[in-house]
Amino acid sequence: MNLEESLCYIEENGKFGIKLGLEKIAALLEELGNPQETLKFIHVAGTNGKGSVCHMLSAILTKAGYITGMYTSPALESFNERICLNDTCIDDQTLSEVASRVRRACDILVARGIEHPTGFEIETAMAILYFYEKQADICIMEVGMGGRLDATNVIPAPLVAVIMGIDIDHADYLGDTVGKIAAEKAAIIKAGSTAVVYPQRPEAWESIALAAEAVEAPVIHVAVEDLKPLGQSQWGQRFDYQRAGGIPGLKTFTLKLLGEHQQANCATVLTVIALLLDKGFQIQPTAIEEGLSSMVFPGRFEFLNQEPVILIDGAHNPDGIGSFAKNIQTYFPDRPINLFFGMLADKDIRKSLDLLIPLATTIGTLTPDNERALPGEAMSEFIKSAYGREAKVWDTPEDALASIDWTQKKAVNAFVGSLYMIGKVRTAYRHKKD
Repeated sequence: MNLEESLCYIEENGKFGIKLGLEKIAALLEELGNPQETLKFIHVAGTNGKGSVCHMLSAILTKAGYITGMYTSPALESFNERICLNDTCIDDQTLSEVASRVRRACDILVARGIEHPTGFEIETAMAILYFYEKQADICIMEVGMGGRLDATNVIPAPLVAVIMGIDIDHADYLGDTVGKIAAEKAAIIKAGSTAVVYPQRPEAWESIALAAEAVEAPVIHVAVEDLKPLGQSQWGQRFDYQRAGGIPGLKTFTLKLLGEHQQANCATVLTVIALLLDKGFQIQPTAIEEGLSSMVFPGRFEFLNQEPVILIDGAHNPDGIGSFAKNIQTYFPDRPINLFFGMLADKDIRKSLDLLIPLATTIGTLTPDNERALPGEAMSEFIKSAYGREAKVWDTPEDALASIDWTQKKAVNAFVGSLYMIGKVRTAYRHKKD
């Protein structure tokens, strides 16, 4: 298959909805020779912060000289972003070759009477096969949904199971309480793993502790106070590392990612790095400093332009929106905020808007590029009825960007919400700039 055929194949098998379970992905990997069995993994689950943590870890481990695989979702602009080696996306030719091999294995399974793997299972198998063939030293795997029955949980016991903050999300699949959802996500903790746990609500922590106890896995709590903030600007933030007995030689460093919430995410990453050092990895403080100061995570409080400010943020649930709102108040106090918003219909739109509407000088709505999206027109009508505010409906990201008044140098034009919208905005801006 060529690139277009490969992407069509994945997309076609992704149209049948979410089907949680490990039977098909296990059978698929067995047909491919069980490449996961010889790889080392860091597995990351949670509601918010997974992507930031994965990208920080990848940047550090790559700088440290390790061949580092990273599998994340969803993609922002191109599918290739989801499968990276040493922070470089898989190239088109290799993607096509790997997809062809996985497709042949799927065809064999179907011929045996096994149901065809889903799009996400195909993607997961592609990532694992690619990392195996590139002889990756360490593979960072972001959970797609939940944990227990997510396709990524087919891997053997990871070196580290990272549990990020947990909120209500995908309740139809994972449960209607934080405790139930936490139990699903904590199922990535396996015998032989060490769990690194981000600060949690009591209900979530109870479920996580039970899951770790059941497999006798040690648990390390992330201490946000390990990092003392020293200052911040639109170009990064400085921290002093203060964990006694943690990472020898690490003191003051710069994190390129913005936002108060990134302090806890970074503390989580450094807790993982300290654990890897204990397990025999060789990671110099300079690798940590260089990785954190140079890393890029597109679509997360990312500045596309400075005067006027155009920024994009893929916050798509109340916790993420809350962090975005704090960042706006921190970096742009008393400045006009032109809000452009779009979200999937199955998210908690009301709680998200409760946080956003008070910040907005003007409001625009867009429809994310996903079948689960709430149409921009419906979003505008809801904002009018619930908040008494007018919201302009923009048909395309290009139209929304064209509406920005470039003479208003102090204005902040903020696109926030679904990553399926943010990616399109980013692409449209790059094309406009070119």
